[in-house]
Amino acid sequence: MQGFRDKMLKSKAAFKKTARRQAERVMQKLGAHTSSRNPEVDESVKNVSDLDGQLQELYDGVSEYLIAMQTMQTASLKVASTFSEIMQQQDPQMQETSKKFLEKNKKLEEWIQEAIHQTCMETIVRPTGEKLNEIPELNTKIALRDQKLLDYDAYRSRWSAETQKNADSEQALKLASKVERARESLEIITKDVLGKCANIKHHSPEIVGAAFSSFVACSAYLHARQAESIEPLLQSLPLSAEAITMIAKNSHEELLS
Repeated sequence: MQGFRDKMLKSKAAFKKTARRQAERVMQKLGAHTSSRNPEVDESVKNVSDLDGQLQELYDGVSEYLIAMQTMQTASLKVASTFSEIMQQQDPQMQETSKKFLEKNKKLEEWIQEAIHQTCMETIVRPTGEKLNEIPELNTKIALRDQKLLDYDAYRSRWSAETQKNADSEQALKLASKVERARESLEIITKDVLGKCANIKHHSPEIVGAAFSSFVACSAYLHARQAESIEPLLQSLPLSAEAITMIAKNSHEELLS
């Protein structure tokens, strides 16, 4: 009987020793984790969130620009067609010029669609859209990490409360194991989130820089091609002198420089 009691005492002592070691390991790994917030994660997530808003605004803005550009050119073609019909009856001398103006507008509309519109889509809209498509997956990872963080904090709180009551209890040992597993799981998802944030942020300057360069190029060629195509018609339109003079009068060089 005495031998049985001795074994029980030894077993209990061994359990307490194991519990203390487990508690010590947990305390060592908790270390500076007085707060489970991670400033690096918070900053990375905020940066990506800001980028998400900026890219979405860029995506929407360029899409609206393309629609407005196409609408304007369609309206210009419609006006040119109307002038061409009117000139046949009202001013035969300008009929040929009005026909040329109509034809040039038709070609410009086709060129804008094939060249400018497609270039903007390929170099701005598509890359921006692809980058935006990466963010929902990241948001899913962030939500998962938030849940892992809640689990970790909950286990840690329960373990802390239990150790204050009885650091050598079986429940304290079980909770210490759960805290450790929760911490490891949190570290894995945190590393994943930080990696995805860094990847999205890393390639963004290149995408935005290329998009801006393309937009400036498209704007320049759009206006240059329109002027190159239509300006020669002014030579056969002496009445355009009044409009040209008014444009020059109302043009302030400091606004265009």
